[in-house]
This record gives sequence, C-alpha cells and structure tokens, in this order.
Amino acid sequence: MSKRLDYRKGARVIVDTCMAIKPNENVLIIYSKGFNRNAKLLAEEAEALGANITLLMVNNEEIQIEPPEEVSKMMLKSDVIMAVLPYSTIQLFLHMNARRAATDVGARVGGVPYIKPDITREDIFEITELTEKLSEILTNGNEARITSKIGTDVTLSIKNRISAPLRVRHAVPGAWGAVPEYAEAAIAPVEGTAEGLWIIDTMFEKVGGITTPVKIFVEKGRAVKIEGAEEAAKIRAIIQAADENGNNIAELGIGTNHTLKNTTGTIGDKMMKGTAHLAVGKNINIGGQTYSNIHHDGVMKEVTIEIDGEKILKDGKVLV
Repeated sequence: MSKRLDYRKGARVIVDTCMAIKPNENVLIIYSKGFNRNAKLLAEEAEALGANITLLMVNNEEIQIEPPEEVSKMMLKSDVIMAVLPYSTIQLFLHMNARRAATDVGARVGGVPYIKPDITREDIFEITELTEKLSEILTNGNEARITSKIGTDVTLSIKNRISAPLRVRHAVPGAWGAVPEYAEAAIAPVEGTAEGLWIIDTMFEKVGGITTPVKIFVEKGRAVKIEGAEEAAKIRAIIQAADENGNNIAELGIGTNHTLKNTTGTIGDKMMKGTAHLAVGKNINIGGQTYSNIHHDGVMKEVTIEIDGEKILKDGKVLV
C-alpha cells in the first residue's frame, strides 16, 4: 500500500505542479500498452483537481511519426495533454507537428515516461529556477568555452541565439516538455563557429554509457574526426549514416536536475545538475538554422563552462 501511495504522490506532483492543472480544464492523457497504470494514476489525480479527463490508448507503433488523425484533433481541443509513453517515443512526440499545432493554440503538453515517487513540489520549483537562470545567461552571452580535466576544450559562438530552457513545469499556455525530470538549459551554437576537442566520457545517445572516452575533433562547427575504442566506432557509424548535417555541432546543454545523483549511461545523464553535453545534427528546433535527420547528445561530467570569460560551472559544480 505504501508503495502505491508513494507513486500516487509522484503523480500528484506531476498534475498539480509540473502541469498546473486547474478545475474544469480538458485534460487528454495519451498512453500506450504497459503504461496504463501510470495513465490511470495521473487521470485520478487530475480528476481530483476538478479537471475533465479523457484517456486514450494508442499503439506505440502508430505514433512514431505523427499521431493518428483522431488523436491530433483531440489534442487541438485540450487544455492539457500528457503523453504517457516510452521515452524514445516521447522524444519524437514532442517534436511532432501535432504537438506544435496543439501548443500553438495554447495547450500545455507534458511527456511522462515514468512517475517518480519521491519528487516534491520544492524540487520542481528549484529545478525550474536554475534552468531559467542558466538559460538567461546563455541567451545574454556571446561566446562559450567548455573545458574538462581530461582534455575537452571547445569554444563556440552563441551570439544572438536564444536559449531553450527545457523546464519541468509547464504552467503557461503553449508550454511543453517532458516531466518530471527532463531539465536542461540548451542553446544552439552559431553554425560554423565551434572549434576544439570534445571528449565524451559519460553517455552518447543510441550508444549508451561510455567506458573509453571518445575524442571528437571539431573544426568550423563540424565533427571532423572521431577517435577511441568501440564506442567511438559506433558514434562514427551513426554520423556517417546520417545526412550531410549529421556532424553539425548542434547544441550546448547544461543539466539542471539536482535530484539525479549518479550517472547511469542513460538519457538521464544529460539532465543531471553539473553535467553538460554537446550534440550533433539538428538544431532548428532549439533556435538554430540547421536541419538534420539526427540529433544526438554526447554527455561530459566534471566540466568547466565559461560564458564571455565568466565561469558558470567549474569541474561540474554550478556557480550561479
């Protein structure tokens, strides 16, 4: 019983604090097989707040590119949409035209890959505050330098670029993201400006945990050479199989979630407070000008980041 109550508490934080659901709002919960228990918990907690709930089960396979037409139409009529789906599908869902259309008319959208039983309202507000603070610094900056003790040393321009704060709280019309933990301050570097050596020592999407650090040589905003062991070969193959912009240095991201304490070789690593990542591929969805058919993050720990010469991280410790 106590375990169920814990998860119910986590569901309550999602609907009340992350999504800020209010009485009489129309809430659409989209879920796939295996996620029915979480969807039901979220529905019950949202209903307790006085919202009008619609639960809609979809086949995960039919929601990989765009939702079925009936789902898209229902999204346009909803105040709040929660997508209770596998993480990989949520990443796709949040960048679909249907999501964009729904948020354009004011819906708040949250992807919910899991319910975290021990997260609190205070955690959500703390994560949100740091995310917004770092995003403001990035937006106001001109040049970033990323270094680490193991040899990363990359400089890139962020002049006139607007940071995309990936928050865990979506309280205003049109807000969207993953909850309850997906938090970072991200910015798209000016194309062609990144230079230096990027050493990935933690995680690369589609590869997993990194056991042998991967060296990526960056010139004129592109990853031009990759050295290392097995993981390096996998990263090289991913980029080579992509389109002509697969090696574009697409993003600088800084994790802002203090509730994550250890790296695990999973996507959670890029959200952990004090880690940072660069990405290759597409950045048009976060304020850049480049489209690619991939976007993959390479995570580093214990990094130092300077914005216009001022340190905001030092050896993985946030200084702001």
